[in-house]
Order: sequence, then structure tokens, then C-alpha cells
Amino acid sequence: MTDQPRQRETRRRAQTRRRLIDAAREVFSEHSIRDTPVELICETAGFSRGAFYSNFDTKEDLFLAVYEEEMSLRIQKTRTIVNDVLVEGVADRESLHDAIVKVGTACAESLIADHNWYMLVTEFRAHALRDPQLRKRAGESLEHLTDSIAELLHEALDRLNLRLAVDTRDAVRALTSVYEAQLEHAAFTGTSSSSKPLFTQIFPRMVQSFIEPGDLPES
Repeated sequence: MTDQPRQRETRRRAQTRRRLIDAAREVFSEHSIRDTPVELICETAGFSRGAFYSNFDTKEDLFLAVYEEEMSLRIQKTRTIVNDVLVEGVADRESLHDAIVKVGTACAESLIADHNWYMLVTEFRAHALRDPQLRKRAGESLEHLTDSIAELLHEALDRLNLRLAVDTRDAVRALTSVYEAQLEHAAFTGTSSSSKPLFTQIFPRMVQSFIEPGDLPES
């Protein structure tokens, strides 16, 4: 096969994969992962079952691709929020607290308001925990997400001439658990996922407790 036909084949395969991921995002959101037949994904994407299985082994394999893409987009959104907040600078501990509150509440409002996405992720994780092979791949994706958030956290602290007093990954896991706990509460109670006291009081206190003392002048 010459380079040109090979490039066309690679491009066509990428386009097929793209349409399958977009279709899966749509039908999973409407029907859940368990209740979505492969045929519906194929019908929505405009492909045969053969096209599906030439790109993905199972529905869960396809959802993992959706998940990784979604998490990448959410990291980009969080990076934009952090950059917008930090452009004003931080002069003392009071302004640091205000900056953390702004980042926390902005992320809560723009990134975790989608209860349906939370339910899909919860469903997928429960299934992955029972499947050794899928559990390994899901764990790798989760670690990649943790590393991406850790990188963003380091970048933000470097801009403020601060450093963490605890392991970065442990800090990320603790902070993201705040969001997940609030989402779980919202899903079961039907309340808003953006709890003002959580992100104006608890979240900033957690962040500040992870920072080495003396890195900022007292206000």
C-alpha cells in the first residue's frame, strides 16, 4: 500500500471512530451504558456492526474512549478557569482564599453540573470493578486524569510561588473527592450539585491546608 492510500485509510478510520464516539455520547446519555444496544450506536453513527467491532471490542471499551475525551475537555476548561482567576494575582492569604473560592465555585458550576454524566461514570466504574481487564484500563485512565490535574495544580502554585506540603497525587484525590461527594449527594437528593458552603468554606480550607506555611506574606 502506498503512502496516499494508507493516509486515506487512516483518515477514514479516524472519521469512523469519531462518529462512533459522538453517537455513543448521545445514546449513552439517553439510555445508560447497560441499556444501550450496540445496534443503536451503529444506527446513530450510520455504520454497521462490523465498523463498530473493527474499532472497539465492547460498549465499555467505547465508553472508555468517550470518558478519556470528556476528561481531557474538562481539564482544558479547568485550566481556562484557573488562568482567568490567577491573572489578577494573589498578594496575601486573604486574596489566596478568594482565588481558591473563585476557582472552586467556577469549576463546580461549569464542570460538574451534569448529573447524567456523573451517573454514566458511576455505572461504568461499578462494571469495571467486576471486570479485571476493564478495571486495569479504567485505572490507567483514572491515573492519567490524576496526573493531568496534578500538573495543572503545580502550574497554578508555581505562578503563586507556593508548593504543596503533601504528595501531589494524594492532594488531587482529596480535592476531587469533594466534588464527587457533592455530586453523589445531589444525585440522591435531587438538589443542586453546586453547594455554596462546600466551595466557599470547606474546599478553600482544604487547599490551604495542603500548602507549605510561610509561602505568602500574612495580610
